[in-house]
Amino acid sequence: MCVHPFRVGMPPGEYASAGTPLPRLDAEAAPLSPPPEAFVMPDALDDLGAWMVAHLRVAGQDEMFSVVTRLERQAGERFASGEVVVVLRRVLSVELARS
Repeated sequence: MCVHPFRVGMPPGEYASAGTPLPRLDAEAAPLSPPPEAFVMPDALDDLGAWMVAHLRVAGQDEMFSVVTRLERQAGERFASGEVVVVLRRVLSVELARS
């Protein structure tokens, strides 16, 4: 199954399908950064959450409110505002809990 490595905090690998051992994770290591393509506005609503997560993962604590405002505005140009709010709430419930 394909996952976003920066979202699960592990480098890409065939852990389940090929039996590759899970990497040892260093709690003090820098988190994985989203790849450049993660910052491109998706065409499908199903991918909107991953796009938002990528932007929020690189935002500093002092930028969080302005990033959320920008994401909501930009997503609202492509998707219905009600759908954007639902996705944004789901993403924020997870991302803010990580902080």
